[in-house]
Amino acid sequence: MLNNTVNWFKAAVPEPTDKNFQVQLGVHFEEVAEMLDNPIFHNCPEAGDALEAILVLAELLKKSENQVVSIPHGQKQRIDLLDSIVDQIVTNVGVAHMAKMNVVSAYHEVSRSNWSKFLDDKPVFSATGKIAKGQYYTPPNLLPYIFDF
Repeated sequence: MLNNTVNWFKAAVPEPTDKNFQVQLGVHFEEVAEMLDNPIFHNCPEAGDALEAILVLAELLKKSENQVVSIPHGQKQRIDLLDSIVDQIVTNVGVAHMAKMNVVSAYHEVSRSNWSKFLDDKPVFSATGKIAKGQYYTPPNLLPYIFDF
């Protein structure tokens, strides 16, 4: 299932640098912030505090001219990072399941949409290094993957 996304990133950034890693972390936190901005959290003031802090971190990572983080090189650092990444995938699947959403099919739709960002089989990057939505971008249609309650 994840091979399509792995191939998308390999096509976009065949030789990742520390800057690419830092930007991708920023994009990841931007997505976490997007979840925290969902109305399900509006009665939870702590979520608002976390949202603000995560947005600051995301912007710092994406836009900083200085290197804030780098690709981990030590075996323990790499194992710990991989463990947290995989745990996030597992818990995200669990959240979707508990919310009665078909995350596998939605993933394929988002992947299709991501490939539409490429122009002539090449990624288009924003000024911050994030892959941009080009002229042929089509957003994902996720409505079919939400089950009725």
